Amino acid sequence: MARTAVVLVPGDASNRLYARLDKPRVVRPWCARTSSTWLRLWLRLASLLNPLELPCWCDNMQLRLNATTRALRNAPGVRTRVFDFGGTSSMELLDPSLPARATAVWAPMVASLVHAGLERNVSLRGAPYDFRLSPRTDTAYFDALARLIDATSDAHGGQPVVLVSHSLGCLQVHAFLRARSAEWRARRVRTWVAIAGPYGGTTSLLRLHASGDAQGLPVSSLALREQQRSYESNAWMLPQPALWAGAGALATTRARAYTADELPAFLDDARSRVGASLLDALGPLRAGFDAPPRVAVECVFSTGVPTAERFDWRAAAAGFDEQPVELTGDGDGTVNARSLSVCARWVGAQAEAVRVRVLHGVRHRDMVMDQRVVQLVLTVAGLAPAPGPA
Repeated sequence: MARTAVVLVPGDASNRLYARLDKPRVVRPWCARTSSTWLRLWLRLASLLNPLELPCWCDNMQLRLNATTRALRNAPGVRTRVFDFGGTSSMELLDPSLPARATAVWAPMVASLVHAGLERNVSLRGAPYDFRLSPRTDTAYFDALARLIDATSDAHGGQPVVLVSHSLGCLQVHAFLRARSAEWRARRVRTWVAIAGPYGGTTSLLRLHASGDAQGLPVSSLALREQQRSYESNAWMLPQPALWAGAGALATTRARAYTADELPAFLDDARSRVGASLLDALGPLRAGFDAPPRVAVECVFSTGVPTAERFDWRAAAAGFDEQPVELTGDGDGTVNARSLSVCARWVGAQAEAVRVRVLHGVRHRDMVMDQRVVQLVLTVAGLAPAPGPA
């Protein structure tokens, strides 16, 4: 098999995001109002863990929704951008200030691909994006991704590329491929390696919208809640009602129970009105979540890790201002198994080959670092198996 260029599309919060400030006002007197350079907004763990800095950081990250047009924008005076589109540096190390490469999620895979013969920014490309948004708002991302794939393919004699995505990146690639012509897909994409995609959403987003989700950090979930609710991607990844049909209640309070069909009512009752508005606006994008992508697919995910599936607030004296009791089911610790396995529906539903590989016991974040997944990417790209640099 001939060696093929690879384009990586990261998952949720898996590339750096920078900001430049010229704010008319700040939420705390000590928050920075201006900046002369681009500041690393994500990830800067020190800002999340410092109680004085956290409100400043949340305000800079939080999106604002126009209730009439449903357009999203940054806070007044905040400009954001993604650096190194086309390269991998933004994905390899999220917070350089932390020791032992603690945030180097993509670094092992990139190192293995380079060790096997690919060259950064030439035959190994990265396509980072503003993970707070969806294609409804970030309309420029798909155009940039298409140009990147075109240029990379042309630079390698017109050979189609291998697309590799993880998590939210799988939703991005799925929507992107469905928006491209059949001729373009056949000419430009040889195979899509889809890693741990939440194709049908994940129930953990119910907790996030209702009570906030600190995701294991020693931070108040309530302090994060409003900025988390404002992310368009956090509405995009809410559970798909068709996938959870007949699954019963996903959320329960003293007043009522909510099925996946009742997400709008749940979001309203949880006072996530931005989330409810975005969910409605994202209807066209969320439709066809299980439609075949019409390219060859290597879908790989893991099960066997207890994964939040249902949430119960009946014992919460403060209602949604408290964390719920969590009932678990199967999945990878982040995404539910029934969502991860949506790609199995594509087998036989398209002319192009679809292969599904199920690992056991690998957590969601660790999938791109798992040597079996790295080996799969090396094989699909036509590279000699390589353990990577010591």
